[in-house]
Amino acid sequence: MASCEACGNECPGGAVFCAACGHRLGEQPAEPINVNVSLVDAPLHGCWTCFTTVVAVLVLIVFVAWIFSC
Repeated sequence: MASCEACGNECPGGAVFCAACGHRLGEQPAEPINVNVSLVDAPLHGCWTCFTTVVAVLVLIVFVAWIFSC
């Protein structure tokens, strides 16, 4: 029994790849790559979501009032 260098899973003898993570046995795992990602701000700094929520609530209130007025 050999253990995977990447995840530490016990692998049967003669296995070429780890059954848990797919790492090729006998090779050192690659160093992880760190990528810094920055998101672009939404227009008006996210106020569109507030505006959309307010409009949706107002439309719902008008619709419910219209239903009960009949």
